[in-house]
Amino acid sequence: MARRSEFYKGRRKKRNYAIIPGVALLLIFSVGIVLFYSTQKYAVVSDDGVTVELPLLSSGGVTYDEEGNQRKVFEPVSVDIQFEEADYSGVPAVAGRGVQPIRAIFVPFEDISEEKITGYANRLSSGNALLLELMRKDGYLAWFSESQLAYAYGLNMVLPETKENLVSIVSALKADNIYVAGQISCCMDELLGSRSENFSLKNQYGSDYFDENGYWLDPYNPVARNYTVQLVQELWDMGFDEVVLDNVRHPVAEPIENEDGSRTETVLYTREMSTTPTPLGAVSGFAVNIAEQLEDRESGKRLSVYINSPTALVHADAANGQDTELFFKLFDRVYYNTDKYAYTFNVKDIEPLCTVGSIKNRFVPVVINYLPDNTSWILVDQE
Repeated sequence: MARRSEFYKGRRKKRNYAIIPGVALLLIFSVGIVLFYSTQKYAVVSDDGVTVELPLLSSGGVTYDEEGNQRKVFEPVSVDIQFEEADYSGVPAVAGRGVQPIRAIFVPFEDISEEKITGYANRLSSGNALLLELMRKDGYLAWFSESQLAYAYGLNMVLPETKENLVSIVSALKADNIYVAGQISCCMDELLGSRSENFSLKNQYGSDYFDENGYWLDPYNPVARNYTVQLVQELWDMGFDEVVLDNVRHPVAEPIENEDGSRTETVLYTREMSTTPTPLGAVSGFAVNIAEQLEDRESGKRLSVYINSPTALVHADAANGQDTELFFKLFDRVYYNTDKYAYTFNVKDIEPLCTVGSIKNRFVPVVINYLPDNTSWILVDQE
């Protein structure tokens, strides 16, 4: 018989334990939302993805300002950047192929007129060409140039012949099978140098640089380079077969040695450069730039250059900046003022620097009252 209880047991309510996981999930979700929006400012986006770098867990490479913006902190690094001077030894030899001999009489600037040029042409016996001096180192032009620089600085001051007359003269000479070359000065230009300080070399006092030779333009200056290019192209368009660049060089100037052992440079430039400017770098850069701008010239048009240094006959002249080996790579001929006693030695000295074509066609001795035993020469007649 079952034992009766003396107490009444009330009815127990059923507990719903299933709500506990739901509340926990809601709490976790709420915390996640709060964390998500509060830590957005610590998100770091990189190429590798998105990471969160909390200040408390930071390794010290990242800091945050009062607004929570991230600031990267880098360890100090000692950086030593070195710029090396331009090396033109790898310039390919592209000039001088198929160059024919030039045997010319030199026509000075003051004789640039139809009558006098015709007289020079009539004197050609063993020669086949005329070399006309069309721009002297004083900067005057023998024709009315359409160059913007010539207009801007009034460089068309002397006008022996109009451009149309000079074109007619050249056309008549070529009709008689006379090869016509024109000579212009480049880095020496007294007229432009004295009329604008924007293109000239400067001395240690900041004034335009000049010496016993005249005023000097800065070979690094791009406007001065473009002026030469424009004049060359203009002469080619007028019918000249060849343009010879004179005074592609740098003034020879030694720095001043001070009592404290320091040195004061006596030549300053118009351009700021990352490397130390040098005569060799200035002239080489000038030559390369001119040749590159004119490399797409009309077939048969020649571009040549003078050298003005005995040293440059053998190797690059660090004083006046001329590098004949580079010149032979860029220009069809190299001209040199010499005489009958030195010419033979000049050819032997310079021949190793000419790797394309015939040295006797590409090396042109400029002589006074004397015809050297060479396939190419320039005769300067003087009384």
